[in-house]
Amino acid sequence: MTFIDLLHGFFAFLGTPSGELLKTAVELIFFTIVLYMIVSEWTRSRNREHRFLIIAFSALVLGKIVSVYFLSSFVFTEAPLHFWLLRTFGSVLDISALFLVANAFVYPILIRSRTDTKRFMAERFLLLGAITAVLSFVMFAVIGLSSARVFWIDIGILLGQIVLMFYYSSFIVKSGFNISYRLNLVIAFIVFTVSPFICLVNIMFFSGSNLSLVVASYPFPFVSVMLFTQVIYLKLVDKANLRNQLRVSQERYAHEREVSKLKDEFISTVSHELKTPITSMKLYTGLLRDGRFGSLRNKQKDALGVVSEEAERLNNLITDLLDLSRLESGKSRIDLSEFDLRELVNDKLYVSMAKRKGISVKIDVPRSFVVTADRNKMKQIFVNLFGNAMKFTPEKGRITISARSLETGWDFCVSDNGKGIEKDKISRLFDKFYQADHYMTREKGGVGLGLSIVKGIVELHKGKINVSSELGKGTRICIVFPRLNRY
Repeated sequence: MTFIDLLHGFFAFLGTPSGELLKTAVELIFFTIVLYMIVSEWTRSRNREHRFLIIAFSALVLGKIVSVYFLSSFVFTEAPLHFWLLRTFGSVLDISALFLVANAFVYPILIRSRTDTKRFMAERFLLLGAITAVLSFVMFAVIGLSSARVFWIDIGILLGQIVLMFYYSSFIVKSGFNISYRLNLVIAFIVFTVSPFICLVNIMFFSGSNLSLVVASYPFPFVSVMLFTQVIYLKLVDKANLRNQLRVSQERYAHEREVSKLKDEFISTVSHELKTPITSMKLYTGLLRDGRFGSLRNKQKDALGVVSEEAERLNNLITDLLDLSRLESGKSRIDLSEFDLRELVNDKLYVSMAKRKGISVKIDVPRSFVVTADRNKMKQIFVNLFGNAMKFTPEKGRITISARSLETGWDFCVSDNGKGIEKDKISRLFDKFYQADHYMTREKGGVGLGLSIVKGIVELHKGKINVSSELGKGTRICIVFPRLNRY
């Protein structure tokens, strides 16, 4: 016996009830494997989409179990009644399960488009049922099969499968959502449709008796089952991939947070250690300049002046680092008190510094503007914002300091008509060590801690910061403070 003879024999076997039993049993095994994959994933994620897929594939598995039972009864007990029950009850279960599977696969699209899932399913069930009924009626009228009851059932179910698969294939294609497994899913639906189409041709032209067409329809359900399995695998792998990426991201975030914590602790420790020698340097520089250790020539005094200024600058930097460290560690607290904000910002020292640079200062704060806040920290906010404005405002420029009462609190603003800030840099303005100008091209000093400290202090007061800026026209920084109770 040749291979061709064996092949013909196998196909002839598939055309018998025993062959159909084998085919259905294999389909049952595949669908059971798919169901197991989905259930395993659902037990970990408890995802609603997976629950929907479990219901759908459970229905498919149930349909195949019923089909295997009735086919087994027919093959082993030769009970014809069971065979016809199979063709009705099993087929109805299959198309119902297919409807659930199709909706389960389009469920992510419905969620993304915020569609009511239950309403969508009910409307599509009625619509597809009506289309199938109309097509069945037309076909019965054309080919005149009204006397063969089994054909009524078969044609209706086959047409229902074709309409169902083509509708959901077109729906997925037209949805516009970029789903990684969309093409695989559409192909699976179309391949699944080939088998009922061949069966429909067999019924229409050969009254279902053409064995070659029956055998020709068998491979397509297998192929579609494999494609459905591939789609499920892609979905689960995609989820697993996302979970793995999330785990890696969480580990990286935890590592970065630990490194940041160690860095902050290091900065805090070093800053504390530097504070003492800097204080000693300032003390002895002052004594030298005052002539406590002997008289100095002018050049020596100038040199000591430079040293004194640099020591003061270093001292300010260390103070900023310590302040920021306390703010970030949560050790900094606010000491609320009532004070006149106009009196605080109308500081002659800073106003005179601006005037020496040729910058005019306008204080637009109402008289006796009493607020409740931490006075010392509010002074820090003013000094940092005013200092920043002075840095980037040219000669003959203008700085405006304003405040006003609001329904839920009050605001404090510092604006200038300086060079302005690029829009893409505003979001990073309050990051520590960030400078809007590149370190190679900027003309102004500083390490980018002042605004970070401002942000920390504002958050302690439960306030909000708003920044508006336009290149060449200036910058406006406004802080909105809520009304706080001292007690």
